[in-house]
Amino acid sequence: MKGKTKVIIISLVIIAAFLYLVLIGMKEGTMYYLEVGEFINKMDEIGQLKVRVNGEIVAKSLDYDTKSLVLAFSLKDIKGPQVLNVHYKGTPPDLIEQEGVTLVAEGSYNRNKNVFVAKQLLVKCPSKYEKKDAYEKKDGKV
Repeated sequence: MKGKTKVIIISLVIIAAFLYLVLIGMKEGTMYYLEVGEFINKMDEIGQLKVRVNGEIVAKSLDYDTKSLVLAFSLKDIKGPQVLNVHYKGTPPDLIEQEGVTLVAEGSYNRNKNVFVAKQLLVKCPSKYEKKDAYEKKDGKV
């Protein structure tokens, strides 16, 4: 009986450790994905949680300090007037300076500085292959 008991206890410990690692991984890997307006409206309930915020970079708002490697810019809600100030420390991604670029900033909001501190920036590239209207002709008439 002692051998079976040891096997059962070791099996339970291994299963518990596995479940713990799965739950920790899920907690670290899950986060909200919100538009700028949604984030601003839910800021109180989100607090310091890590989130992904999607928006369009406001024209001429990019300010990059090459010495401190800090990029500051504003994200505008795609559907509304809300604007979110963002700071990112690191090398800016390619294509960020193009006008009308949509970007996803991953990080958390710093209430003391009134700024979203991004740990990662993901530039959404515009599609090269957009579906054309089925009725569109070369001369633009239907």
